[in-house]
Amino acid sequence: MGLVLGAAITLGILGMVFGIGLAIASDKFAVKVDPRIDSINEILPGANCGACGQPGCSGFAQAVVEGKAPVTGCTVGQSVVANLVANIMGVKVENRERSIAVVMCHARGVKNKFDYNGVKDCRAAHIVSGGFLGCDYGCLGLGTCVEACKFEAMYMERDNLPKVIEERCTACGRCAAVCPRKLISILPESKMVHVRCKSLDKGAVAKKICQDSCIACKQCEKICPYDAIHVQNNLAVIDYNKCTSCGKCVEVCPNHTIINFVSERSLRKHTLTAV
Repeated sequence: MGLVLGAAITLGILGMVFGIGLAIASDKFAVKVDPRIDSINEILPGANCGACGQPGCSGFAQAVVEGKAPVTGCTVGQSVVANLVANIMGVKVENRERSIAVVMCHARGVKNKFDYNGVKDCRAAHIVSGGFLGCDYGCLGLGTCVEACKFEAMYMERDNLPKVIEERCTACGRCAAVCPRKLISILPESKMVHVRCKSLDKGAVAKKICQDSCIACKQCEKICPYDAIHVQNNLAVIDYNKCTSCGKCVEVCPNHTIINFVSERSLRKHTLTAV
């Protein structure tokens, strides 16, 4: 009986010693988590889209607290989330203008170079001889960007061109990232005028392929009062830092390649309402 009692006491003492040791080790080696990380993570949209450059929302929250990411880094949450994050971090932030995705191609009626029967993915089709479309720079129309959008902010129209639903667009950039021809740009919402073409072919060649192409006539360049548009490599390019969206270039473009989104947005809203 004494042996049993002695063994029990010994085990009890050992258990107490180990328990104290574990408690000390737990306190000494504990990884302290800044409570601001959880606070920031709770107000993030939870899209985990990676547009902020971090591995998901929790990664972004940690990066902000560690000073490795700006409080304005969440493009999905935009200014609302940026202000909330700034409050948690105890800093001030200037409200940024909302951005949206813009598809820089509106070509219609472009013939195909060959029949494509492969995977319905623009990236896969682009690998096959540079794509099946007659224009080597135009939209392949297989909807890869639409599939990539987590916010249902894009759809394919009957002309096989993607359209952006601006009210839903969060400017996360996923659509731009998957486009193999780099036809989607993320731009400030206030910028209304865009060159909807990416062809670098010479004017005569481009015109034969697509009636909506830029032919590098330089009419837009000559009329712009702000020196905001220039023809580079056979393509009109807008300097958005100078552009005021006055629309003068739109008026003189012979192929209607340059679009003013004032009328474009009105038409889109009318179409969506009708649907």
